[in-house]
Amino acid sequence: MNTGFACREWSRMLPAESIDDACSEPIDQLRALAYRLTSIDSGAAEAVHSVLGSLTAPLELVVAGRAGVGRSSLARILGRDDRFSRRVVGAPVVVTESRAFDVPGTSNPDLGRRCVVYVVVDAVRDVDGRAIARVSDRVVVAANKADLFGPRWDEALGRAAEISENVGVPTVPVETLTGRGVEELFAALGPVLEAQWWGRVEQIGPALRRSASRSAAGRDEIELYLSSDSAVLFGAAAAMMSPEIRALRQGEPPDPRTADDAGTCSRWWSELMNESEQCPQQRVSLIRRGYVRRWAQLGGDRSAPAVTDE
Repeated sequence: MNTGFACREWSRMLPAESIDDACSEPIDQLRALAYRLTSIDSGAAEAVHSVLGSLTAPLELVVAGRAGVGRSSLARILGRDDRFSRRVVGAPVVVTESRAFDVPGTSNPDLGRRCVVYVVVDAVRDVDGRAIARVSDRVVVAANKADLFGPRWDEALGRAAEISENVGVPTVPVETLTGRGVEELFAALGPVLEAQWWGRVEQIGPALRRSASRSAAGRDEIELYLSSDSAVLFGAAAAMMSPEIRALRQGEPPDPRTADDAGTCSRWWSELMNESEQCPQQRVSLIRRGYVRRWAQLGGDRSAPAVTDE
């Protein structure tokens, strides 16, 4: 089942109707690289297969919160609902439940690098705020037992908005007894899960460069792949999904429809990189490079000096 998530930053580099369609060609190119390396260097081929395996490994979604907030009920709903029998480009989503937070005499659970649904009921307590802050780039808050916020659903929505403003992450009111709000929770979780998957894509380049450094026989094939449009645009799309990049995108030019549009985008990111030493230079450089490739794909003259792929 396709996720159909609304978070589509990747489409600026890989125009497509769905994330599955966008990623099919880059993943096919990785498979082709593994095939070519098989007869050249089995170790290098295995490294590419390992990269491919990382893209389909399960994404773990953990339901967390204090005791009594409805963690178990929500985990059961997320785990059994047909709408959540979904994958992110072949990676299945597996729902688990953490131990309770704020239990006397025990340490709070470590949520690791997993995606999180953090459940609250009456209010966000200090322990909740600290836990949410530690996973703020990969969490959605579920304000459970929403009927407690008032008899009308708009009161629950208003309270969720207050919580969201307080903790700085998306917050959705839900009622696990009736299932109300669960559809909206699924929608809010989509971008979080997608971003987690794109983080795996960001590791492809470093992994293959390490492999190339160890493989004299396979180095040319790996470097040829890494310099291809497929690899550059795949990596640039992943960089676009980074939370630190999203924070920089205010005022960004619109999606490129023409070569001139893509050139404008490339220059915008280049200027951003030059203006601030605080911006993530590697990611911004890759995004700028991706727009240069989009510029060429949209008909830009590769011999023109106005846009360079360096």
